[in-house]
Amino acid sequence: MMSFRVSHCISCLFFALFLLSGCGGTTPTATPQPAATPVPATATPVAPTATAAPPTATPQPAATPTQEVANVPLPDLTLPADWVTFTDEAQGLEMHHPAAWDVTQPTADKLNALFAQAGVGAASESLQAILGQLRATPGALDLFAALGFLFDDPTVADNQFISNFTAIVVPAEGLTLDTYTKLVGMQLGGMEAMALQSAQVVSGLRPGGLDVASLRYAIDGAYLYGLPGGTQIDGWQVALYDTDANRLLVLSLTGASENFPALEEMFATLIYHLEFE
Repeated sequence: MMSFRVSHCISCLFFALFLLSGCGGTTPTATPQPAATPVPATATPVAPTATAAPPTATPQPAATPTQEVANVPLPDLTLPADWVTFTDEAQGLEMHHPAAWDVTQPTADKLNALFAQAGVGAASESLQAILGQLRATPGALDLFAALGFLFDDPTVADNQFISNFTAIVVPAEGLTLDTYTKLVGMQLGGMEAMALQSAQVVSGLRPGGLDVASLRYAIDGAYLYGLPGGTQIDGWQVALYDTDANRLLVLSLTGASENFPALEEMFATLIYHLEFE
């Protein structure tokens, strides 16, 4: 069972890298190609302090959105007292997340450990190719701020797909949230086994009402992950600026559709409370 589950985790990491590679590199240009990291996912916060002021609109790149900013109805975003903190010192990022989630930064050594855990499943040519691509792509692993898995989810009876999230950080270089939403939306909408459900700039997911890019999509689990026919994997990707608007943090959550509502609540709370130094 472990080899099957860990194999899916590694596939999730590859999916994130694949979408990221659509950017045309690690640095978006004035005419950026879609750069994303939806999945796999799938996920990271520390309690906000009185001195931690949310980013203001001033440093945010000026946008001329062609789509209306949507107000998103949100659940209670109070930070649960039993959540723990993940810190990526290199990116100056702190995320709070439930203790049940296994959150780490995917270094080459940690990827090797995942393959070792996967046993026979990791011997497949496709998974070996994934690890090879991650190693061969300059700076690919450096972009990942966090990778999170919910290995033991008590709400899922048949846990064939591991709920997960990814977090990457890329230079913004003037890329507006509106443009990002459109480019990544086109990329997701054009991928086989993917169905784009919504792509818009929304407010309410960050303190102070700051806007974020939000994309929702569905994945054919049978086609992409070899799951039983009819299995749907839901995904939610959110992109937001750091405090100086110099970088974009792209977070992508994926999970089985029947379990996704609870995952969404967790993800929204995580996004609201994450902090940049």
